[in-house]
Amino acid sequence: MRNLLTTLLLGGTALLPVQTATAATTDTVDIQLLGINDFHSALPSSVAMTPDGPVEAGGAEYLAAHLDRLQRDNPTGTLRLAVGDNIINSPASAVMHDEPGIEALSLMRLDASSVGNHEFDRGLTELRRLENGGCHPTGCVLGRFAGASFPYLGANIVDTTTGKPAFDPYLVKTVKGVKVGVIAVTHKRSLFEAPSPTAPLEGRDEAETVNTYVGELKAKGVRTIVVLLHQGGGQTGGGLPNACGNLAGPVKDIVAKFDPEVDAVFSGHTHNPYNCVINGIPVTQTSGFGREVTRIKLTVDRATGNPVAAKADNITTTHGIRPDARIAALRRRADEQAHRLMDRPIGMIHRDLTASRNAAGESTIGHALADARLAATSSPETGGAQIAVQPPYGGGIGGDLYASAMGNDVANLVTHGEAIRVQQFGNMLVTMTLTGAQVERFLEQQWCGQGTPRVLGVSQGLTFAYDNARPACDKIDPATIKLNGTTISPAEKYRVTANSFIAEGGDGFSVLTEGTDRVEKVRDIEALEAHIRANSPLQPPALGRITRLN
Repeated sequence: MRNLLTTLLLGGTALLPVQTATAATTDTVDIQLLGINDFHSALPSSVAMTPDGPVEAGGAEYLAAHLDRLQRDNPTGTLRLAVGDNIINSPASAVMHDEPGIEALSLMRLDASSVGNHEFDRGLTELRRLENGGCHPTGCVLGRFAGASFPYLGANIVDTTTGKPAFDPYLVKTVKGVKVGVIAVTHKRSLFEAPSPTAPLEGRDEAETVNTYVGELKAKGVRTIVVLLHQGGGQTGGGLPNACGNLAGPVKDIVAKFDPEVDAVFSGHTHNPYNCVINGIPVTQTSGFGREVTRIKLTVDRATGNPVAAKADNITTTHGIRPDARIAALRRRADEQAHRLMDRPIGMIHRDLTASRNAAGESTIGHALADARLAATSSPETGGAQIAVQPPYGGGIGGDLYASAMGNDVANLVTHGEAIRVQQFGNMLVTMTLTGAQVERFLEQQWCGQGTPRVLGVSQGLTFAYDNARPACDKIDPATIKLNGTTISPAEKYRVTANSFIAEGGDGFSVLTEGTDRVEKVRDIEALEAHIRANSPLQPPALGRITRLN
């Protein structure tokens, strides 16, 4: 690419003159790339920043209308691309299992999407269902779900049992006679951040992966190469979509290592819009949620297949356009069904369950969720748990449950929507065997190796004390760790339940990866709702299970 690129235009302004000046005389073809990132099932609209101030923007039916308008400029020479995190946003999207979001993107006629970290939030099995269609295990919500009409790509997500990508690494489309290669990668820690089980997958280095497949595409005669990179950065341009002020973050270092044959990069993940150039490559991101669409125009030499010029713009999806009628109808239907599902009563709570913490780091909702997990996994069939924990962060607590301000006619009624707001990731609960010594190491990891203490909610019957003045990895006296009043023995085996995110080592709880005889049969939201129903009106658990010294 680089030896032929004559001019790179960013937002219509020439930025990068390079070697030759053949674009005016070469037989060329214009290819238009339209990209979105971090859609997050955003069927409703929100607010976007523009040079004229904030405006209402986004909304799936308006995003679709802008894509159609832009494609009319180049009807047969356009590709539509997404950069991952298409799903996961709110209780409404969770209660609908993100099916309306995928349906909306399918109606937008995407050609391909990268996976992002949030694609793995409910595990690989659920991601495959969203790809291929079929009802969720809890039932269909909008009738038959056909799955995504577009392929998910993920070159650096590798199946460790085969050593091969778990998704297609790239897509090649012939556009106006030009072969265009689209390589997709997500940030290499995507699986580590996902709160649901993803083994046996692992994320590989982004730049090394891209360069490997650039070589493969070049060997196939592909010279126009686009990368979908679900990793980003930030800039100081006040949130304006076409600014590039002091770009910093992982995207800068990753793209700097790319093979110069890469012609354009659509990035995502950080929700910070920018329109930049890194090592001669246009690199863009929008603020997500469909509030902008990126357009990159490539002028390609027909003889060589190499771009000779590029122009990038982030275009705000304002509402001064007729919305897509099919997607508007889908949104209305999804809203109606979501309200019906979210308003379904679960049970009652007697007093507030909040994430407010005492001096020891305990909260009533943390302990209540741990109690729910213990109750759901204590039978032999569901795992035989003796201890259960609730982390404060990864796959953790999404909010409070207020008895006095539920927004319902009955002041202390809990609905499915309120429960799913608290446990919206739908993590699987993993029950495993740990020795008493491993339990101690696990509890020490609330501080050991953590930038911020991650004090767990713990189930009834487990108590311990920690000395806040002691070093981070030696705060707990093992003699204080007791189960139902009996000190835990280092050699004894115990059945412990944790959500799938920390069970795979998330949030620094690496000891849990050593757990054996694993059982996964219950989701966290199912455990919470069953606990409220069985104990309605649920009393807040007493604090004091964890004691802080000093």
